[in-house]
Amino acid sequence: MGTWLVLDIVSYFSLDIIGIPGNLIILFAFLHTFHSHGRVTTGEIILGKLALSNLLVILTWGLPITLQSTGTYMVFGDLSCQISLYLYCVGRAMSVSITSLLGCFQCISITPSHQRWMNVKKRLIDSLFPIMLFLWTFNLIISSTRLAYSTASIKNITSRYIMSYNFCFVIFPNYLIYLGNGVIYVVRDLFFLSLMMLSSGYLLYVFYQHGKQVKRIPTVNTKHAEIRAAKAVFTLVMMYIVSFGLDNLFWILTLCTFPLSPRFTDARIFFDSCYSAISPIVIILTNRKIQMGLKCSRKKTEIQAVKSISNYIARKKY
Repeated sequence: MGTWLVLDIVSYFSLDIIGIPGNLIILFAFLHTFHSHGRVTTGEIILGKLALSNLLVILTWGLPITLQSTGTYMVFGDLSCQISLYLYCVGRAMSVSITSLLGCFQCISITPSHQRWMNVKKRLIDSLFPIMLFLWTFNLIISSTRLAYSTASIKNITSRYIMSYNFCFVIFPNYLIYLGNGVIYVVRDLFFLSLMMLSSGYLLYVFYQHGKQVKRIPTVNTKHAEIRAAKAVFTLVMMYIVSFGLDNLFWILTLCTFPLSPRFTDARIFFDSCYSAISPIVIILTNRKIQMGLKCSRKKTEIQAVKSISNYIARKKY
C-alpha cells in the first residue's frame, strides 16, 4: 500500500468520524430544542440547514471515498457515480451559500437598533424560506452537469476536457462547456466568498469597537451574547475562506493545467471536505443552546435508566 493511499485513507477516515457525528449532534440538539420549547431562532434554523448540507457532503463523498480507498466496497458504478457526485456538489454549494447567509444575518443582528436595520432584519427573517428555496433550486440546476457528464471510468475516452473527482470523472464534450462550467462554479464561489469577506470585515470592526467600549466603560451593558455568537460565526466564515479558498485555487489550476496531477485532485477534494467535517466542532463548542440540549438529553437518559433499575428492583422484591 503506497504512502499517498495510506494518507488518503487516514485523512478521509478522520473527516468521517468527526463530521458525521458532529453534524448529527447539531441536528439532534436543535430538534430537541424545538420539541421542548416549540420554537427555534432564525440563527438556529440557518445553522441546522448548514449541518444538513455538511452531512450531505460527507455521506455522499467523504464516506464513499473512504470505503473505496480501503477496498471495503466498490461503490462507484456509472449510476452511483452520477448520483453521489451530483448530491455532493449540491451539498457543497449549499454549504457555501448558507455560510454566507449566516454571516450576513449575523451582521444585521449586531447592528445598532435603528429602525431601518430592524426592518431589514425582519424582511430577512420573513424571506428565509424563499431564500432557501431559491438557493436549493439554483444549486440543483448549476450542478446538473454532474448528472449529464459523469462516469466512473475514462477508459477509451479521447476527450481532453475531463474534470477528475478522485474515483469519478466529468467528461465534457467540448472546451466551451468545460470552461463555461468551470467559470460558473468559480464565479458563484467567489460571489459568496466576497459576501463572507465583507461580513467578516464588518464583524472585525464591531469586535474592535466593542473592545474599546469595554475598556472605556467596564460596567457598560453590552450585548455579550450577540458578540459571542458573532465571534462563532466569524470563525466559521474564516474557516470557509481558508478551506474553500484553497479548493478554488486548485480548481483554477485544474482548468488551466494539462495533464492533471492526481495530487492536485486529492488536495482539492480534501480541502473541499474539511469545512463540512470541522465546522460542527466550532458550532458545538460555541453554541450554549446545543450544549444545554445535550446536557438535558443526557440527564433525561440517566433519569430513565435509574427509573428502569428501580422498577426492576421493585418487581424482584414482590
